Amino acid sequence: MTQNDVFSETALQDPYPVLDTLRESGDVHYLAGQQLYVVLGFDAIRTVLADPGTYSSNLVAVLSAASGPAQVSVASGGGVDVLATSDPPTHSEHRALVMSRFSPGAIAELSAVIDAAITPAVTELVAAGGGDWMQSVATRVPVRVIGHVLGLPDTDHEQLTAWSDAAIELVSGVATPERIDAALLSVLEFTAYLGEALDRARSESAAGVLGTIAAAVGSGTMTRDQGAILLVQLVTAGAESTTSLLGTAVRLIASDPQLQTTLRTDPGRIGALVEEAVRVESPFRGHFRVTTTPARLAGVDLEAGARLMLLWGASNRDPRVFEYPDTVDLDRPHPKLHHSFGRGIHFCLGAHLARAEAVQAVRTLLEATTWVELTGPEPTYLPSLVVRRLAHLSIGVIPAGAPAAPTHPLDHSH
Repeated sequence: MTQNDVFSETALQDPYPVLDTLRESGDVHYLAGQQLYVVLGFDAIRTVLADPGTYSSNLVAVLSAASGPAQVSVASGGGVDVLATSDPPTHSEHRALVMSRFSPGAIAELSAVIDAAITPAVTELVAAGGGDWMQSVATRVPVRVIGHVLGLPDTDHEQLTAWSDAAIELVSGVATPERIDAALLSVLEFTAYLGEALDRARSESAAGVLGTIAAAVGSGTMTRDQGAILLVQLVTAGAESTTSLLGTAVRLIASDPQLQTTLRTDPGRIGALVEEAVRVESPFRGHFRVTTTPARLAGVDLEAGARLMLLWGASNRDPRVFEYPDTVDLDRPHPKLHHSFGRGIHFCLGAHLARAEAVQAVRTLLEATTWVELTGPEPTYLPSLVVRRLAHLSIGVIPAGAPAAPTHPLDHSH
């Protein structure tokens, strides 16, 4: 098994056969061409996440497969360490600044904001008789919501979406040099925009997340660059996780009539569906770690400075932990056991927000329709070595109030 198998075009669309085969022969494998260890087993990943002292996040690594086999490149200095790529105490200080804004209580108070973003988008899609769920809802709603949470103008959400997509493309590993240059320019524009937003927030003593970070910059707790990059991470990671989850949840419903009927009969189980959706398709394929000292993981000796990629999707389908791992089970005994939102000090700040948006989106779609199913081209995934998000998801719908769904409710023969 080589990086050509793990990061091939086929594996980017459906990675699980390759990951299953690899995991069956061991939980940790060294890909010589990448100079990278991939970690697949649930327990092995849990070990890494529990020991940030040995397995540092302070590694800015980018996979690249734009020309030939995938390769890992690592930024050597010059990076700004915040949240995703920082260790304590810096990580702890920066996380503490904003975590209260993403608590379950704070997210509960955003119900009207989430609804105001979701309902018009779903209503428009249903009125049209269906369409591309990703384009119409899944990529639009999350950026609008996270922009509101941060305190950015609602009128800027389309530009924020474009910048966020550019940031994701920059680390996709499959962009051409020309696309990388364009994406880098967009991210620089994005960072400059957020830096200016911080400056305004400081001068106006603004409230919200933007105000909190601006105050930290003003007091010297973090630099202006750190504040801007922290905001970039909050927008891109928050939006990406939710966009992926919205796509997966609706794909599962639209492709499984029995599951859809169950949820329509008992909407109280939508939360369980969302949890299974994020387990079976982790929004991020993996994250990187680097060893600070020699270590032994799942029987494999790691040198100091070893680079690891934790493959969430492999661990979330580990049959030693999840019975029938490839199947959606609304009655799974420990629904939040998966690693899709990380664990420990790097647990995803936006997890509660992503769940809330997904539950509300699914509920709104089901209430607005009597049936939903897949139509048009086969759903495909965005080409990326880092994120796992549907590029498009064509669905047909029967609006609520229309006749009850027959056995084959949507006739595509015309």
